[in-house]
Amino acid sequence: MTAAVGAVLMAAGAGSRIGHRPKCLLTLDGAPLVERHLRALAEAGVAPVAVALGHHADRIEPVLAALEPALAPAVDLRWARNPDPDAGPGGSLRCALALLPAGLDAVLVALADQPLVGAAELRWALDAWRGRAPGIALIQPRFEGQLGHPLVFDAAVRQAVMQAPAHTGLREWRRQHADQVALLPVASERHTLDIDTEADRLALARTHRVRLEWPPGLEQGDFQ
Repeated sequence: MTAAVGAVLMAAGAGSRIGHRPKCLLTLDGAPLVERHLRALAEAGVAPVAVALGHHADRIEPVLAALEPALAPAVDLRWARNPDPDAGPGGSLRCALALLPAGLDAVLVALADQPLVGAAELRWALDAWRGRAPGIALIQPRFEGQLGHPLVFDAAVRQAVMQAPAHTGLREWRRQHADQVALLPVASERHTLDIDTEADRLALARTHRVRLEWPPGLEQGDFQ
């Protein structure tokens, strides 16, 4: 029997190091990163998908609303605003998890600002999850000591995170349950590379020939 796996796409950050701009709206070949991630999730067969919003929700929500008809029914898209995104990623994750159905066997978590993560990396995570050792409740990629995404965890971890105190989240659970975590080595930085600064964006074009562009209205930054 195939496990039912839903997804959370994290897009709640402030982008404070890149001019307070929504990094998930950076475009690659004309499409915003958030759209590329949603299409990759559809290609990998992961549904439903809940997008965690916080900062810049007013700018991102119209993009999601416009995408929803084109992605249905493959994605079953929904999204939630975290009213206090500065309290940490745990709160944003909980807002999105609350939108997913209770009967899921596992949840995959991806970051909307990772330009090199696509369907292949999602399938890697799903295959790693299916092949995990007994007793493992969370799998996560690791490249040269750095933890990456996407990661996958089971229903019990989801429940624990949902019941965790404010200002805590998956990181605390992982630290307290190291014997239930599998950190899996990967061969490239695709799972760990994200965009935090303009220097990161420009370096991506030099090192990977991936050109990210700001859409009209976001070129200058500093949207606080």
